[in-house]
Amino acid sequence: MNPVPIRVDVPVCAFRPYTSREYQDTFPFPAPSAVYGMLLSLIGVKREDKERHRGAEMSLALRRLPSVAKVFRKLRRGKNLEDTRPDYQDLLMDVQLWIWLRQGSDASDPKLCDRVLEGLANPARIMRSGGLSLGESSYLVDSIKCDPHPPERLHFLVPDTSGFYSMPVWVDHVDFRNTVAGRFRISEELIANGLEHGWIRIGGPP
Repeated sequence: MNPVPIRVDVPVCAFRPYTSREYQDTFPFPAPSAVYGMLLSLIGVKREDKERHRGAEMSLALRRLPSVAKVFRKLRRGKNLEDTRPDYQDLLMDVQLWIWLRQGSDASDPKLCDRVLEGLANPARIMRSGGLSLGESSYLVDSIKCDPHPPERLHFLVPDTSGFYSMPVWVDHVDFRNTVAGRFRISEELIANGLEHGWIRIGGPP
């Protein structure tokens, strides 16, 4: 069965590179690890159980590269909640993300792709809490749905060992040494070409 495209609309979000310092810039594209986290939240999988669908594959594309807004906000700078100071942050505006999923080496039963489609078709059956967000909890998803008619051309996130962007494909919140990053380029492609080259393995390598 061909993967069904899933469309996600997010009004505001940000994905901070690990190399950022005081100034909080953002990747121009949602990080694969953040997309996987959103999908797990959608189907009610807790963070401590995220290994369950490691090995599944996704292909990610944007309708267009989003515009960037700059805000001045209070940011946390240490382990204590009181350790904050104001600084600038970049935010992506009006993100329209397309996701394709396939089994890959996902050994679970049911597979991630099947659980996501079931969750979208029958959301009342999913046990989960809180709002659905892409990245930080404040970056709430406006809508998520299956949409079999994406635009003919999209901007794909393509794995490329010489790509400009180093983005996380797996984040270990307990031991950062187990976090996995991959290199990517962003390329405007026809859907068939993008799907041929754009598959990213959840958990890495991409």
